[in-house]
Amino acid sequence: MPSPVFIRIPSSRPRTPAGPFTRIVAGLFTLVAIVAMVMFSVVALGVVLVGGAVFLGYFWWKTRALRRALRAQSPVQQEPFAQRSPAENSDGMVIEGEMIREVPDHEAQRR
Repeated sequence: MPSPVFIRIPSSRPRTPAGPFTRIVAGLFTLVAIVAMVMFSVVALGVVLVGGAVFLGYFWWKTRALRRALRAQSPVQQEPFAQRSPAENSDGMVIEGEMIREVPDHEAQRR
């Protein structure tokens, strides 16, 4: 019993080796197909780049009011988010961990 990998399919006529004309035509067809694929990929890349540039320009234009408002904020509003060095703290100590704030009863009832 032959191996299943090498099963021979009987054909109606025996295959003759390709002649030089057939090889030239096949080579030209392959060359034309490769050139067409390269042209398509260049056009597709151009479309993606132009589309990305248009999207970024649109996004930049739509967010200009937000950027202007953020620039106009006073430094007092931005201060809680500023990074401070340990030297700027009141006692110069940095303690990492959680903080628990105890609220007196009369403050807790107001909430």
